[in-house]
Amino acid sequence: MKKVILILIATLGLTLGSFAQKGAFSNPAIIYGSDFGNYFKALYTQGKFKDMLKFTSAESIKKHGEKKILEFYENKFKFGYELGKLKSSYKEDDITVLNYPDARIIATKRTIRIPIIVENDTCKLVLPDKLEDLLK
Repeated sequence: MKKVILILIATLGLTLGSFAQKGAFSNPAIIYGSDFGNYFKALYTQGKFKDMLKFTSAESIKKHGEKKILEFYENKFKFGYELGKLKSSYKEDDITVLNYPDARIIATKRTIRIPIIVENDTCKLVLPDKLEDLLK
């Protein structure tokens, strides 16, 4: 009887475990145990500008060019503020907009919206037509 109960518990555990794993990557905004915005900010803080470029959408790279985007990330982009937690998101066509309503920029609370797109199973930042308008 004990063997039957152990087998049932083991089977139930494996079944429940498979359900838990099914949705592990179902939310594209979650990346490496965090959210995309804070991950991208960590890349900026560490000076990993080429990695930031890897997480930039192909359409944005095509529109602006790798050299111009890298120069922008290295010299003009200011992302050293507290972003806060991802509170919500919404989808417009293929673009998902991540909302960070608790961002603190120079002691001022602001809402930051980060547009992303999923390309090749990876979240990528969508850049605006004017790079200076990013995260404003």
